[in-house]
Amino acid sequence: MFARYLPPEYSGAAAQAFLLAERLRARGHHIEFTTHSWSGQRRDYVIEGFAVTALPMRVAARHQEFSIWHNLFKHLWQRRRHVDILHGHGAYYIQGILGPFGQLLGKPSLVKASMSQNDLLSLTCSTIAPVHRRFLKLVDAYVAISDDLNREFLEVGLAPERIWQIPNGVDSERFHPVDREQQRQIGAELGLPVDRPMALFVGVFDQRKRIAWLVQQWIANQGFGTGAHLVAVGPVSRDSYGKALSDELHAYARGHPDLVTIRDFTPRIKLYYQAATLLVFPSSKEGLPNTVLEAMACGLPCVVARAPGSRQLVEDGVNGALFAVDDADDLAQALGKVIGEESVLGARSRQIAVAKYDIEKVADQYECLYDQLLSTHER
Repeated sequence: MFARYLPPEYSGAAAQAFLLAERLRARGHHIEFTTHSWSGQRRDYVIEGFAVTALPMRVAARHQEFSIWHNLFKHLWQRRRHVDILHGHGAYYIQGILGPFGQLLGKPSLVKASMSQNDLLSLTCSTIAPVHRRFLKLVDAYVAISDDLNREFLEVGLAPERIWQIPNGVDSERFHPVDREQQRQIGAELGLPVDRPMALFVGVFDQRKRIAWLVQQWIANQGFGTGAHLVAVGPVSRDSYGKALSDELHAYARGHPDLVTIRDFTPRIKLYYQAATLLVFPSSKEGLPNTVLEAMACGLPCVVARAPGSRQLVEDGVNGALFAVDDADDLAQALGKVIGEESVLGARSRQIAVAKYDIEKVADQYECLYDQLLSTHER
């Protein structure tokens, strides 16, 4: 598996990659990960029992991709007798090279598009569009994790018969609901208010996630009359503004401790879902967000922006409510639909997560895809 960001870098796509890899390993598959080293120097390490090779690259070069591709091909050539399938997490220009590399090595390839209006954007508004398109046409299968991405693959002219719609998955055994007493106990252990509802945000503190907008509006509107305390948990963005934005959020929380709490991301994120009353997710663009899937699996009603990716997971009045991106009045109405109906909507969230997005079902679909790719290449 090849991905641009792997731990220690935070990445939702990487989290999905490792979740899938764990399930495939349990079924007898051998998985190795390859990425590129952001320090520029090769690193070989292990994450959760998986071998990871971070390949060297020319960090200061204008076209980093040339050194990435050169070292990736060398690595794949050395490992060619041990590799059956090239699986790219992301359908960007960088990962698209798996198409021609697969042809050269005689190995089937697939790429998974991880975000709407992002992975395939260079195919419509970039000077690299012809090269990116050529690369992708040599890829054997395209995985679309949402209806929006399925449509994007079709709109850029890629072969419909090669598109597989396989959603992101969630570990519904790890992420599960708790009863009211356990919820209060977990909240107390986390140092959070337990005498009022808790609205939760989980995600990178960046501009796309619209976390600053949410915190500002929550304070300006006094929690929109919900009586809920907003808790935002996430890592600092890799973008240049990341630290400044994080500092701004912490300053808001210090100024309004009765309304907002800001916490750094933690591997124990499950506890925050279990302590929460509902999820609020204002992101303007997604693939099929892990945050919403995990919240659903924990039995939370979800109030999410009506944005690509997110809107596929939530239906008004069924397992939560939708609101227009950056529209505070619409958010207020969405919250009004959920408050008082948390138990019913949350139970439906859990049912949908288990029935449609459990990682075991997702792994079944990938095994089917792998089998078809291998059988086609053997002909």
